[in-house]
Amino acid sequence: MTSKLSNPHYMPEIFIKVTIINFTVTRLGLEDQLLADVTRLERPDLEEQRNALIMKINADKQKLKDIEDKILKMLFHSEGNILDDEELIETLNDSKVMSKEINIRLKEAEETEQKISKARAKYLPVATRGSVIYFVTADLSEIDPMYQYSLKYFTSLFVKVIETSEKSSDLEKRLQILLDGITLTMYNNIGRGLFERHKVCFSFMLCVEILKQQEIVTPDEWNFFIRGLPPLEKDRPKKPVQCTFLDEATWNLLVDVEETMSEYTGITNDIKLCPVHVNVGNYKLELNPSSFQGYVPVAEPPEDLSTEELPPGAPKGYWHRRLNAFQRLTLVKYFKPEALIECLSTFVVENLGAEFVENPPTNLPALYQDMSKSIPLIFVLSSGSDPMAAFLRFAKERDYEERVHSISLGQGQGPVAEKLISAALKSGDWVFLQNCHLAKSWMLSMEEIIKEFSSPDAEIHEDFRLFLSSMPAPFFPVSVLQNGIKVTSEPPKGLRSNMRRAFGELSKSDFEDHILKTDWCKIVFGICFFHAVVLERRKFGPLAFNIPYEFADSDRECAIDNFKLFTADGVMPWDALQFITAEITYGGRVTDEWDQRVLKVVLNRFFRPKTLEAGYLYSSSDLYHALESTSLDSYKEYIEQLPIIDPPEIFDMSQNANISYQKEEAMTIITTILEVQPRLMSGGTGKSSNDIVYELADLVLSKLPEKLDIEEALPEMFEPDSKGRINSLSTVLSQEVTRFNKLLEVIQTSLVNIKKAIKGFAVMSEQLEAIFDAIVVNNVPTMWADAAYPSLKPLGSWVKDLELRLQFIQRWMEVGQPKSFWMSGFFFPQGFITGSLQNFARKYDVPIDALKFRFEVLPHYRAQLDVATEEMADKEYDDNAYQTPDDGALVHGLYIDSASWDDDKMVLGDARHGIMNPPMPVMHLLPDPEYEPEEDRYECPLYKTAERAGTLSTTGHSTNFVIKCLIPSDKPQKHWIGKGTALLCQLSQ
Repeated sequence: MTSKLSNPHYMPEIFIKVTIINFTVTRLGLEDQLLADVTRLERPDLEEQRNALIMKINADKQKLKDIEDKILKMLFHSEGNILDDEELIETLNDSKVMSKEINIRLKEAEETEQKISKARAKYLPVATRGSVIYFVTADLSEIDPMYQYSLKYFTSLFVKVIETSEKSSDLEKRLQILLDGITLTMYNNIGRGLFERHKVCFSFMLCVEILKQQEIVTPDEWNFFIRGLPPLEKDRPKKPVQCTFLDEATWNLLVDVEETMSEYTGITNDIKLCPVHVNVGNYKLELNPSSFQGYVPVAEPPEDLSTEELPPGAPKGYWHRRLNAFQRLTLVKYFKPEALIECLSTFVVENLGAEFVENPPTNLPALYQDMSKSIPLIFVLSSGSDPMAAFLRFAKERDYEERVHSISLGQGQGPVAEKLISAALKSGDWVFLQNCHLAKSWMLSMEEIIKEFSSPDAEIHEDFRLFLSSMPAPFFPVSVLQNGIKVTSEPPKGLRSNMRRAFGELSKSDFEDHILKTDWCKIVFGICFFHAVVLERRKFGPLAFNIPYEFADSDRECAIDNFKLFTADGVMPWDALQFITAEITYGGRVTDEWDQRVLKVVLNRFFRPKTLEAGYLYSSSDLYHALESTSLDSYKEYIEQLPIIDPPEIFDMSQNANISYQKEEAMTIITTILEVQPRLMSGGTGKSSNDIVYELADLVLSKLPEKLDIEEALPEMFEPDSKGRINSLSTVLSQEVTRFNKLLEVIQTSLVNIKKAIKGFAVMSEQLEAIFDAIVVNNVPTMWADAAYPSLKPLGSWVKDLELRLQFIQRWMEVGQPKSFWMSGFFFPQGFITGSLQNFARKYDVPIDALKFRFEVLPHYRAQLDVATEEMADKEYDDNAYQTPDDGALVHGLYIDSASWDDDKMVLGDARHGIMNPPMPVMHLLPDPEYEPEEDRYECPLYKTAERAGTLSTTGHSTNFVIKCLIPSDKPQKHWIGKGTALLCQLSQ
């Protein structure tokens, strides 16, 4: 029984009956195999000599063994005095002579073999490079099931490069040609089958593995870069008073980086005494200002840093020279993650070359050259992509348009596809099987059909070619993927590419010959631009739409067809078309009411009567506008002049939105790379994963209480009023205690069990292993997250946040209701909202349904960490600037997303550059049965986390949504809606 699975899992009853043998190729094994290929092609004389020598040595050794066996046999059968056995004596004498001759030959052969091995070793770097690249490629299947490549396919490419690359009599030059050629060829062939988001991962992983093999990057440095700091809480020195330019989080990070990796020793001392700046390509990372009061002169270090002698406390300076390129990149990853993607590309360019950050050529003529009658071409699809048009154009260019047979697979289409293939094998036609992911049950049959193509007995027409297309699917046949030619098909990225594609599909007659003339051209251009904007807005994540909707080209085409239908008589019914477009054509895909609001605001910028006015601009800059022309060619020329990189303002976003997008993209790449890494160590601490998990389990168990006891609460909080009703907020408190206790039980039980499993006292179950793996990479285990409140925090921050929540609830029980409630501290904040309304409704005997909240913002800030710190020291955190209100409740702990708070005007203000989520001042939530919202209030949604999206609850809202807050503003609603401004209960860090 064999399996191609890298880590097969069988039932225990099978495992106990069989022996598992791992025949997976190893790095050294593959290296030796590839070295044989290189030597065979480069120095066939050496390889022939080596093979002959091996056979000769084996023959001589076998002869020696035969002699020994013969002597032993004769000795065994000998009778009487062995000295009288003449045959035996002669055999012994002959064997002695022969043995001596053979040993001399063996010695000479071994010396010759050493010389040959020495000559072969000169080609070892080429074989090593091939082995490194293969194992990086093999790891890609962990990222996406479609990224499968066989060793046979890889070896054929390896050999092809050696055979076709430029020859040279200079060995050093020839080796460099082979190293460069193999690396680039593998990148191009593998890279064309990867999605855009994974190409950066592949080129960076390839670059780092090559540098690790060359011992330029150490395993500790790589672990520290990719896994980060272990999630262990510790005491750190206080931030120096003079470092006003550093926030507390950055200082703590600096301390941790210095303690973890010796290369950064002294950086916390230098941060207050001299500039600490490093460059990665053209990007300059400045951890502190270039000039600052308190800086001291720094002597230039010697060329050989190992000879440097500094007095105690003296600054080192010149960090750009002290750190190598990878160590500088690591600093960027920790302190400026938004610049990481740019710096990763620069790092790859500096070490491998510019070709490794460019898209590999994916034109069909080049791909066709790599195909054969037995090797299919596989289009790996993504949402919104369709390679059929490009395929038909290619078929037309080769005069094959009439000999193409295509079918979209689905239920019942398998037998039809088999007939098409069977006929084409004889006629030499082309067959294109589209959407293979829709025919799961037929995939095994397809695999068998394609396997037969490689059979020696297969009769296949030389011109036959098979093309396949499929979305990523785990059931797609691995053997087909491993031996086929793969290329990804993705929709265009960027406004210019989207507009180019949209106008490339328009006909001149439809665009230029309309009764509305210039107005019609502006309308079509506007709706195409709107379509491009809503597609590209998705990259900003929840700031753009709570849910990333899959808008398709058919939506744009449908909208244009509607416009054509409704304007046939030369009149533009704006209201009807705006409603159809916003509510049906595009709005039909939108399921979140807040996203529906955003969609209408975005559409309003590109499609309304004012857009037809001369000089109308789509954004604050003069880059984007419609033309006063009816020429399709003029519009196409204008589109080609649009910027390649889209500024955030065209999406109505601030620069902070771009920073958020870059951070998220960087985090996605790190997470993707982490998925394929072996889980052996974490960080550069030298501690094993077992040590880290055990230590953290002890730490968490020591910090969290066993449970919250509601019996310890003040009795007066649960005393009924004159009508026998208990305070609603006391009921909320009881419910919160119950929820937190369930979570505490899950955490404590799992940590106790995992400690036993690490020590070997219990079985490490699949569930415990998942918790173990999550803790190692600083993630919250799924078991805990399922039992907890929504949160996006990493494990270290999550535990600290849980501590604060428990302390908030404990304090409430012990001393009564706080002056201001920490909104983020509730397990279920909606319960607190309802409890506040219910208290007011009971007090004034009004229906709770008739109540609305009046949101009054106070000129004060209150941070729960400061509150908790004071309370832990048995002090009252309480300034007398505001009192506990008679009605409603004060709340704090909220954050503003995509805006800021203007303390002077006491209104919402535009986001300040680099300040992502400023705190919201204390707010008074005052129930009011007669409240009519003022026009200058922004209807701001409050979410539990920055993800914003949740599941649709019975209330019609997302489970992540808490309440609509009416916030004072001096700007119109659409200004904030377009930017995605909202309030958050907690941050993601």
